Amino acid sequence: MNPALSSTMKTDIRKSGVNTVEELEDIDIVGSNVEDFDAPLFIAWQLNSACNLDCLHCCEEAGHKMPDEFNRDEAIDFCRQIIDLKIPYAAISGGEPMLCPHFFELAEMLTSNGVSLKVETNGMFIGDKEAKRFAKLGMRSIQISIDGATAEAHEIMRKRGDFKKTVDACKLLIENDVNTEIVFVPTKFNIHEIGRAIDMAYCLGVYGFYTGKIMRIGRAAQNWDLLCPSEEQYAGAFEILKAKQIQYDGKMKIYYYPYDVIDELKYRLYHPAASLLVIPNGKVKLIGPLPFLCGDLRRQSLKDIWKRYKKAWKEKAVVDFTKRVINDPQLLCESNRWVELYLE
Repeated sequence: MNPALSSTMKTDIRKSGVNTVEELEDIDIVGSNVEDFDAPLFIAWQLNSACNLDCLHCCEEAGHKMPDEFNRDEAIDFCRQIIDLKIPYAAISGGEPMLCPHFFELAEMLTSNGVSLKVETNGMFIGDKEAKRFAKLGMRSIQISIDGATAEAHEIMRKRGDFKKTVDACKLLIENDVNTEIVFVPTKFNIHEIGRAIDMAYCLGVYGFYTGKIMRIGRAAQNWDLLCPSEEQYAGAFEILKAKQIQYDGKMKIYYYPYDVIDELKYRLYHPAASLLVIPNGKVKLIGPLPFLCGDLRRQSLKDIWKRYKKAWKEKAVVDFTKRVINDPQLLCESNRWVELYLE
């Protein structure tokens, strides 16, 4: 997840405040600090918690609907705030977002009002009808999770997954000219397939292939010993990625993010991202690896939450806990045990 900078970029991606470079390819950045922005540049929205799979590495520990998730009207109001604040880029994920009955209505609302939208899905609910509907949205991209070049590797990671159905979803999207990307999460048992997975992505005709170190959050933290590749495995995979970038230069984009969660926290503690992470019940997390909530869209406006977010990174509780996590990564297991910050 580390593509070359677009010519429109005015500053380093980490300073600009979004988590990955490609998320701002077509957005003109002015400023080098989160304080320079009156609104976030990026909204990561976990639309729902329900999911048809049971993935070993799920950051959100998804699977069942939260009892207090946003209803349709609340979700529409949130979209309206994104539009009114002229936030340029949003990503909708889950759980599995296509299980949400008003998913397409929200996506259509955002894209028709100029928001560059990415959708992250496992692809299991995409048939010809859905692919055609995605084609009408004019989204930035749709990102499909494929964790292997074989059904065996993919379906170990994604319990109840269907490798063939997921690959077929990519084919349908590409046939309908939907900008399609594949995301691959490396583990001990699939990292050896990364080169073949990239070749498969190219043969399918996808726009980009995304990968990076597995995030030690949620179920991934719980299954860490089973999942986490060795440094030697990572080194070998990154060498393959470099070679594949050369091989497919000008034909398919290959993005990889070489930092792990701890590296990211070391940086974000002093350079917060200009982005907000919204969970299904409308509460806003400071960042995925930390448990802190800095706002609640049922109680505060998005504009006010942005102010609270910037203030939260300076709170002693946040600074102290982040430093503890950096020294003891096992504390990442607490990332989904939410702690509400009192910032009034």
